[in-house]
Amino acid sequence: MGVKRCAYGTCNSDSRFYHKPHMADVFFITFPKPTSKPEMCDRWIRACSRGDDFGRHKITQDTYVCSKHFVDGHGPTGEHPDPIPATARGVELRIFNTKKSRPPPKGRVSLSPEKKKSRSQLQVLNVDIDKENEITEGSEKQDTNVDNEDARKQVSYSDAATQTDILHDDLAGYSDDHLKQPKLLQRKLFMDDVLRSDKSCKFYTGITSIQLLLFLHRFLQSKAERLTLWKGEETTENAKNKDDHHPRGLSTFTAFLLTLVRLRRGLDVDHLSDLFGISSSTVSRYFRTYIEFISRELSFVVKWPIRLQVQAHLPKAFRYFKKTIAIIDCTEFFVQKPSLPSSQRVTWSQYKHHNTFKCLVAISPTGAFTYISPLWSSSVSDRRIVKESGFLDNLNYGDDIMADRGFLIRDLLALRGCTLNIPPFAHGKQLSKAAVKKTRRIAHARIHVERAIGRLKNFKFLQGIFPLKSKKLINQSVQVCAQLCNFDKPLVK
Repeated sequence: MGVKRCAYGTCNSDSRFYHKPHMADVFFITFPKPTSKPEMCDRWIRACSRGDDFGRHKITQDTYVCSKHFVDGHGPTGEHPDPIPATARGVELRIFNTKKSRPPPKGRVSLSPEKKKSRSQLQVLNVDIDKENEITEGSEKQDTNVDNEDARKQVSYSDAATQTDILHDDLAGYSDDHLKQPKLLQRKLFMDDVLRSDKSCKFYTGITSIQLLLFLHRFLQSKAERLTLWKGEETTENAKNKDDHHPRGLSTFTAFLLTLVRLRRGLDVDHLSDLFGISSSTVSRYFRTYIEFISRELSFVVKWPIRLQVQAHLPKAFRYFKKTIAIIDCTEFFVQKPSLPSSQRVTWSQYKHHNTFKCLVAISPTGAFTYISPLWSSSVSDRRIVKESGFLDNLNYGDDIMADRGFLIRDLLALRGCTLNIPPFAHGKQLSKAAVKKTRRIAHARIHVERAIGRLKNFKFLQGIFPLKSKKLINQSVQVCAQLCNFDKPLVK
């Protein structure tokens, strides 16, 4: 018998290691065949979350998913035939979790049918618990010979009433509409999960605190209420002429939150469609609309600094480079492979071994983004991007730019009266002690642009493979992510 391995996410289940603890009671289920069960096969592929390379063409008779990834860990059932999505987190994971909570205390006695009925009415109709206590007190007065066991029963029932009261406090924020419509309730639960704490807010949106999130929404709200949803390139002009404002399926805050969650967590439209209770096409329309809207309204956040401001807040890492106004570097983003060989050659990156677009970024010495260029094909040199992207228009006489050795732009900066600070070249010889010291100091300061790019790419939407037709969307997404990064804590102190 061949070796069976689990194809789910990063699971390490392997039939060769049944003797190990993590393989206890684990068995393997064959993947649905793409030919006979294509829809079920696609659902399992999405649940495995292995990326775009894992598709139907990868499914064979030896592709398996282990039982651990199904509800209750017992494999597929009639109610839950598909694995739990590997990207499920928080509320969504609790929806799939059907296991019972811990057992009741040993001293707890089951309630009588009459009391169970009263408790059910408390949960559904919110009957006043004080009235139930009056009934209990009346029954205690009639029976004067209550023993210790009956007293324990009464204490147990009082605890049940208290727990019911707490349950009503938890559901106080949900209206009848939410309870009657599962999609609205799921949306409310997910939003509550995002806004549970500053930590969860940072995890889902990339914004450091709930207060800052609410402040940004208030800043954008008045204009967001007058937005017209994107309907495609062909219908945009018609929508402008008719002044046809969209019927709002989501509030401005919910739509704003949807956009941030997709940027930060990289969730696809089908996943967001389930979380927010709207169609996949509506998710795309909201996202495209709000990305362009936010990138324009918050464009002032990514702004070229004044030299006096930079020098007034210069970190210790730049004490040897007090004239430095910006540190520059280029970063790349994966794109779909073009069909034309000429286009493949233009977008192919020898560094990433993939088809990419790249852009020029500049940060201040404190780590804030001060410039983001439009996207260019990866075959374009760094020198050409600096020359033609408009970066040089931001410079003033006497500015100093720090960069890597690959930026051969000293002559371009000299025409503006600026200087370039890069590590010295060895030219086939051993570097002198002074050159080694300068290289070390520049590397110690320049590393912060790599950290800033790493913070930018923590937004998982930028880690995917973009379609070639969505270049404008990528440009705007990079701009918005850089703007949100500038709301974070200073990168360099």
